Amino acid sequence: METSLYMIGVIHRDEEGRDLLNRWLSTISPEVITLEFSKYGLAFRMEKGDTYKRKVMDVIDTLEGKHETYDKNALSFLLSSIEIPYEYDVASVYAKERHIPLYLIDMDVFSCLKLKKMEELFEERNIMDLLVGLKGMKNGKEKALARLFFEKGLRLVSYTDEMYIRDMYMSKKIEILMKHYKNRKFLHICGWQHLDDPYKLYERLNPVKVFVYDKAIRI
Repeated sequence: METSLYMIGVIHRDEEGRDLLNRWLSTISPEVITLEFSKYGLAFRMEKGDTYKRKVMDVIDTLEGKHETYDKNALSFLLSSIEIPYEYDVASVYAKERHIPLYLIDMDVFSCLKLKKMEELFEERNIMDLLVGLKGMKNGKEKALARLFFEKGLRLVSYTDEMYIRDMYMSKKIEILMKHYKNRKFLHICGWQHLDDPYKLYERLNPVKVFVYDKAIRI
């Protein structure tokens, strides 16, 4: 058996994502998993996640004590931004149960820069502004954009310089791992935008790409 690579594009923070990803793991049965998630991002959430969640709930208690309303979608957004992503939960359980390796291969530097802004986001006044001032923060728009790309070929989300740098880094990491784990079936879990790969950074690895909402693998 030759070494093979599957790429699953997910929608981050998607309520349906956990079940869909589990289904694809069962379908593909990977022997090595890589994930668009950094070691720094995991450590940060494990260390500070509960503290930030308590700050949010303290603001909720204050609002409810004043009988003020707040946007539940904004609350969900705040909590999910500091929770460990469902992609990691699903992949780590699968890998542990089957005794296969799981690698977090995203770049720590970008994760560090983004998460440092959390201190400001989770200040009481900003939490209050988000909970009271923002409406409709669901991922319906994200799903619609993904569908237009996969079904109609319409690219309405720009591919950024940061994504290019990260994809270049992650594709090289996967290539190194594929050389190490010869004759293994690989699965890379990433945000759906990374499947676009306009600079063909993953092309040399000949991946089979799957959108998590697909019903079957498209060869």
